[in-house]
Amino acid sequence: MRSAPITTDSYRRVRRISRRSGSNFYRSFWLLPREKRNAMCALYAFARITDDIGDCNEPAALRTRWLDWWRQTTALNLISDTPVDHVPLSPGLADDTSDWPIDLFRRAKEIMPALRDTTRRFQIPTRYLLEIIDGVLADQQKTRFDTYEQLEHYCYLVASAVGLACLHIWEFDAPLPMRAAVDCGLAFQLTNILRDISEDAQRGRIYLPRQHFAQHGLCEDDLLEPRPDDRLVCLVEDEIRRAKALYVSGWQVWDSLGPDGRPMFSMMWRTYRRLLDRIAENPRAVATRRVELSTGEKIGLVSQHFLKPIFHRLPVPPIEVTEAGA
Repeated sequence: MRSAPITTDSYRRVRRISRRSGSNFYRSFWLLPREKRNAMCALYAFARITDDIGDCNEPAALRTRWLDWWRQTTALNLISDTPVDHVPLSPGLADDTSDWPIDLFRRAKEIMPALRDTTRRFQIPTRYLLEIIDGVLADQQKTRFDTYEQLEHYCYLVASAVGLACLHIWEFDAPLPMRAAVDCGLAFQLTNILRDISEDAQRGRIYLPRQHFAQHGLCEDDLLEPRPDDRLVCLVEDEIRRAKALYVSGWQVWDSLGPDGRPMFSMMWRTYRRLLDRIAENPRAVATRRVELSTGEKIGLVSQHFLKPIFHRLPVPPIEVTEAGA
């Protein structure tokens, strides 16, 4: 089926946004066939612009207003029976946004046709896209979590909802193990939170729940000015154990995936799981820096998945899963 010119142009633009991001995530799209690679670009560009709105240097109230408009515009384009050559924009903003930090009107017209085509082609529930925006909205309104359940909900919005949308593009055999799919996103995001403890502290943010850090005798000030002491180490080690269990659950998604999606899922799972191991090797490091994989490790993981003979020799399930079940 040939796409309308507006949709074809939109796919060209989302590919450009994804390519210019410089993200390692974008490079993994090349593990997918062309149609699914384009769909991933549409999803990534949408999430990228959503994050850019939430992270810009405007007051929180203004960022929230813009995100509300972005959410309404997304819903109009994905839920309503919109003609393929039309991009409806929600009312409520100025007539021209070209001189704003983010030109919302232009970005919506660039992204929405491809996003609309992607969601319909791969039957992605609209709620996942709206939940992605809800996650960025939550960041404008809340920088602390009292309980683990509150953190779980936040991680679902910013990570699991993205993963669920990806799974529809990669394709799976129904029924999808939803608990495993959600847990996989939680595992990835909890790993990000541990990696970013020092950077988040500089922004005045604490993502680990009070319920957990208080058990180790830590208060907010200890996490806003983190020190590599034994209390922090015990907290990080507790979260690592929790994340490892989530990774084991998350791997169950593999059995439902088709052959197109398995390489990308495996590369993401193994990359984040390897990062968790690096954090575990020196839990004190998160107090002072962002822990990352070495260039050699990244190249090794990429080559394992892009070279089919090597990919087919990877242990399934991974050693980390079999060791946990032993």
